[in-house]
Amino acid sequence: TAIVPIGPTPDARQLASDQEVGEARRAYRAACEQHQSPGYCECVTAGVAQALMPAEVRIAARTISERINAEGDAAYAPNTDNTRHLESSAARIEHVEGHYAEACAQFRR
Repeated sequence: TAIVPIGPTPDARQLASDQEVGEARRAYRAACEQHQSPGYCECVTAGVAQALMPAEVRIAARTISERINAEGDAAYAPNTDNTRHLESSAARIEHVEGHYAEACAQFRR
């Protein structure tokens, strides 16, 4: 379990290696592209891979079909990817994906 500092939400690369972030990002994008356009997936993946730790990005990749459907819908999240107040990985994943699904809507199929 990563230690999350108090203050602004850290970027994943502050707490994980570029290799870990890159591997998780590629897995997430590949899973996303089974449901959505490459442009949409690149947009969402960029945010998800930055805001979540690699372990959570890998979980999100394995379970993406539960949250992002063919229309690109995901639970709406407030205008922030700050997840400090969320205690579970599932809640953080849903929050961040919802935020970026809204932000990346223009790229939906």
